Amino acid sequence: MQLRYFIYATCILIPAGITSHAYADGLSVDKIYDPYVNELEKELEYRLSKAEGGLQAPDGFIIHRLGFGTALNDSFAVEAYINAQGTDDADRLSAYELELRWQLTEQGEYDVDWGAIFEFEHSRDYNVEELVAKLVALKEWGNYVTTANASLIYESSEKTGDEFETALSIQARYRYRSMLEPAVEFYASEDYRGIGPVLVGSMRLEGANSLRWETGTIFGVDSDSADYTFRLMLEYEFY
Repeated sequence: MQLRYFIYATCILIPAGITSHAYADGLSVDKIYDPYVNELEKELEYRLSKAEGGLQAPDGFIIHRLGFGTALNDSFAVEAYINAQGTDDADRLSAYELELRWQLTEQGEYDVDWGAIFEFEHSRDYNVEELVAKLVALKEWGNYVTTANASLIYESSEKTGDEFETALSIQARYRYRSMLEPAVEFYASEDYRGIGPVLVGSMRLEGANSLRWETGTIFGVDSDSADYTFRLMLEYEFY
């Protein structure tokens, strides 16, 4: 019954993400989450999103995120981030985020693997607070993997008041080699529609530790969107 409610929510959120808006004060191009939690795992993570051009980022816009996370058990994990954002080097702390990840189904238990993510973000620069509920779905077809994140966002701001928004991000990836997996990503959010190529890879280190990376450039497809957004993620996973 619990899984059925989340499936119903996906049917509502995914079309809304395509036709509605989200992330008015940030960049929607970011990490696309998978639904899995690995027990005992810890991680250090760095993410960069940099947009240029268009109505969204005429003077450029950049966000740095540095996070540390840990699994609580085989179903739940928590992570905390500190963020720096701005039009230049974004070299000062501007926000923090707290994140809870919940693996809803066992890998391979159903045709689609499901997860949920809950986030809280507070921005010091604009006195903006966001609460995000994100539904995560992953489907495999042999070496092809498709992952979708559908988000419902509540934003409270002194400037714009309170509002609800939606967002959708999709990654289609081909498992060529563990070090090199080409992908295409699509994003839809407030004043932004974008699509572009991404490369994903991972490297086994000593013991069960690993280093994962993602990098790509997403191109805006309408006049409101940034001309292009570069994104980078480095993730060190250890036990």
